[in-house]
Amino acid sequence: MALIHTLVLALVLPLSAEAPRVSVRAEDGLADQTARAAAIAGPALARIEADLAGLRVPQVEVRLVKHAEDIAAAAPAGRGAPTWASGTAYPDEGVVVVALRGRDGALLDWERTLAHELAHVALGRALGGREPRWLTEGFANLHSSDESLTRATTLFGAMVAGKIRPLWEIEETFPAEEAEAGLAYAESYDFVAWLAWRGRWSDDRDDGDREPFRRFLAELAAGNDLDAAGLAAYGRRLVDLEAEWLGSLRERYLWVPLSFFGGLVWVLASLLLVIGWLRRRAAKRSTLRRWEIEEAEEDARDE
Repeated sequence: MALIHTLVLALVLPLSAEAPRVSVRAEDGLADQTARAAAIAGPALARIEADLAGLRVPQVEVRLVKHAEDIAAAAPAGRGAPTWASGTAYPDEGVVVVALRGRDGALLDWERTLAHELAHVALGRALGGREPRWLTEGFANLHSSDESLTRATTLFGAMVAGKIRPLWEIEETFPAEEAEAGLAYAESYDFVAWLAWRGRWSDDRDDGDREPFRRFLAELAAGNDLDAAGLAAYGRRLVDLEAEWLGSLRERYLWVPLSFFGGLVWVLASLLLVIGWLRRRAAKRSTLRRWEIEEAEEDARDE
């Protein structure tokens, strides 16, 4: 997450817990969460590092606060935090700060936030701070989040409106405010997830092996640029991979919905035909019944 540098008063974090490669500090009243963070942070780091070609992260300090508005006060001196953040990462200092409640007082999924911020630290350490913004946000989400209806809706709306932004533009103009950054985050998350599961080949010869994605990151860690890393891992430059991803977006967010709606129209039309047939059959039965009654009345008169 982008950091806003502001001077704040330090927050007292008296509770502590230790685990291999992880130390946790927290506010009073968070004893259970402190122990839980120490228990889950190490395994989370191990899962994240599996994508980093054996590059291990040194000791990480996790800082837990009760309320999101206190994140900046718990950050490393002078670093600050976005006003809307529920967690922040400082890869160069090996520190993450996570809040348990949002600014509205609502409970947050702090364990998922912790995994997200740990992924930021791990990737930042592995790539030496050279990672583009779309990659670090996408990678962090890859290790912390399930499919999101909000994200899918954002991407669908952008596809329909023709507002999907190229990666270079996201990198140069990543919005600082949460409300404006929704599409940038959604695109970053989707592109990195797509890279992770694409595999070496773009056709049925590949079963979605994750190793090419890991090699892509390893090439970046070795100092290669994005195009060189793309060629080594996928056999394609980044711009070609981006074009292929855009094609997958159209398939997932335009063609599929259109086929769905086309199918829905067909179903509705079929229902209307069935309803029409039932109404005609009911009318025919009514007519036959009326004729039967009229014939019975005529027979009665004849007698």
